[in-house]
Amino acid sequence: MSDPMISTSPDYHSVWSGLISDDPDSEIGLVGIPFDSATSYRKGASFAPARIRAITPFIAPSSEEGRLITGLRVKDYGDIKGDLNWERYFAKVEAAAAQALTHPFAFFLGGDHSVTIPLMAAFSKSLPPGHKMGIVHFDSHLDLADVFEGHKWSHACTERRALELPNLAPHHLTFTGIRSWMGDELAVLAEYPEIGVHPAREVYTKGIEAVAQSVVDQLKDCDVVYFTLDIDGLDPAYAPGTGTSEAGGPSMRELLEFARIIFANLPVRAMDIVEVAPPLDTADITSQAAIRVIYEVFAWVRDRMP
Repeated sequence: MSDPMISTSPDYHSVWSGLISDDPDSEIGLVGIPFDSATSYRKGASFAPARIRAITPFIAPSSEEGRLITGLRVKDYGDIKGDLNWERYFAKVEAAAAQALTHPFAFFLGGDHSVTIPLMAAFSKSLPPGHKMGIVHFDSHLDLADVFEGHKWSHACTERRALELPNLAPHHLTFTGIRSWMGDELAVLAEYPEIGVHPAREVYTKGIEAVAQSVVDQLKDCDVVYFTLDIDGLDPAYAPGTGTSEAGGPSMRELLEFARIIFANLPVRAMDIVEVAPPLDTADITSQAAIRVIYEVFAWVRDRMP
């Protein structure tokens, strides 16, 4: 008989709350990209994959509404080790992403937002001919610069590179939470007025549900959707640990409701969370925000399972 005075750890006290699996048929393929060499201000995002994983043994495997996500399998391919050659590193990221995309759902942990460039390239290449992709971009920045600080792979160029993908039409690119603008980005928007842009103030004046529905309406004819979440899309009160924060953004609650509507109504096939910078964080507030989103996504993927 066990001694009631001796405590035992919950069975989920392991990475990803015990959901980890080596099964190649796992529902989720996950990759970490600890890279922050493309930041334009404060670094630290390279520490995010390790810190997020370190917290997950202390998170119960459930949604915020009490739906258990046991039975979901997460195959974690680990991190893409650093490389001083930027082009070679991005090629490694794209190859690892292609492997994760063989699973029903792919999840990626950055890293700064430049890593989304090879991730979306892999996503684009994974699609059958003729399939239309859409992008949901939640961020305080547009990331539409062609070149930033002398480089076309800066974290400020993410969606400019996406517009070069063969199966992304400009009207299938959407932004939510924007509150920082550069002149060359405004020129891109003038050239492609069909791009959907929902500034942070629109989230406040119209409500997050209306904004999310506008995104759904714009992308409803897409075959698949990629969701890229820059944590600085949140107001710094909810995500202080990030390199390029902008005041006046949506709340954590608004982000969760936005994501809930997107996942319920669009064929989201892959997602990344980027720009979490643990060395800049306070009490893991930002990492915990990322984890809450991740576990809600896990629950939504679990809901799709037979």
